[in-house]
Amino acid sequence: MNVRTKDLTEKNFDDLRGICKGCIYWENPELFESEAEHGHAVMEKRNWFIKTLKQFGTCGKIVYDGEKPIGFAQYGPASALPNTLRYESGPPSQVESGAVFLSCLFIWDEAYRRKGIGITLLKNIIEDLRKGGFKAIETFARKGSANNCSGPLELCTKLGFYVKRNINKEFPLVRLDI
Repeated sequence: MNVRTKDLTEKNFDDLRGICKGCIYWENPELFESEAEHGHAVMEKRNWFIKTLKQFGTCGKIVYDGEKPIGFAQYGPASALPNTLRYESGPPSQVESGAVFLSCLFIWDEAYRRKGIGITLLKNIIEDLRKGGFKAIETFARKGSANNCSGPLELCTKLGFYVKRNINKEFPLVRLDI
C-alpha cells in the first residue's frame, strides 16, 4: 500500500465516493431528511464545502492508496454543522473556544479498514489543527460499530479522546485536547 492524505480542495472534491459525496446530514439536515435527489445533494455539499473552506480554511481530507481514494474526513466549526445540535450528548464546543468538530471519518472499502489508515488520517487532522492553534477536536463516536460516519469510539480512545458527555449511550460526545 502507498497510503497518503491530501487536503480536500475544489480540485479533488470529485474524488469523494459514494454516499460521502452527496451526504449533507451534518450540513443541511432539512434537505437530507427530505431525501433530495443525489445530484442536488452533491451540489449542496460542494456549496457548503466551498463556503466553509473560504470562512474556516481546510475542512476535509481524502486518504488515497496510490491514486485510488479510499477514505474521507470532514471537520469544521460546529456552527457550520447544524445537525450537531440534535444529538442528546451535544452540543459540541464552538470554534470560538478553540474546538473543531469532526463530522466524518470513514474508510469506504472494508478491505482497508483495521489497517491503521483511520488512525493515520485522524493523526494528520490533529496535527494540522495543532499547527493552526486549535485547542481541541470533538466528535460523536459510535460505541461498538465501525459503521458510523464519525468513526468508532475505539478508534478515538486509542488516540486519547475522552468521553465528554454520554447522555446518548450509543453516541457519546468525545474530545481530544490538543
